[in-house]
Amino acid sequence: MASELQIQPLDKAIHDRVSFDCGVLALNDYLAKTAALDMKRKASGCWVITEEGDTRSVLGYYTLSSEAVDVVDLPEMPKAISKKLLKYRRFGAALLGRLAVEKSQQGRGLGELLLMDAFHRCLALEVPVVVIVVDPKDANVADWYARFGFRALTEDRMVATLLELEARFNELR
Repeated sequence: MASELQIQPLDKAIHDRVSFDCGVLALNDYLAKTAALDMKRKASGCWVITEEGDTRSVLGYYTLSSEAVDVVDLPEMPKAISKKLLKYRRFGAALLGRLAVEKSQQGRGLGELLLMDAFHRCLALEVPVVVIVVDPKDANVADWYARFGFRALTEDRMVATLLELEARFNELR
């Protein structure tokens, strides 16, 4: 499956943003109307997954932007992780603001591929981040993120350290 798919930055001249339907109007509208503008303004990056033979049709997408998290707000972490983190007041973070998969493609593991790609982009950043923050839209989405080690940061926000995600994805390989 992975050899047939490619993840690349959104390009409004190539990718059909209007036909995308993940079943959540706000996520559909964001891709159709706002994602390219946010990229132009440098407010966030947007990456789409397409099939190599059909780069026009967007199968899924995610966005990343910068964020910061106060250390005192972080949930308790395993000792193996917390002892590796220096004692700063704030950590640089990446906000995985949106992640969506086309309705016809749901259940194929594309969400996990997009999450892994976002994680790898965060690891490769020249300006490092310590945590990834997500804002799940409902309990089902929160449960999905929890499968990858995300924990509650606030009532509607979850967080995972890159160290934890790296360990988890190494286990999956």
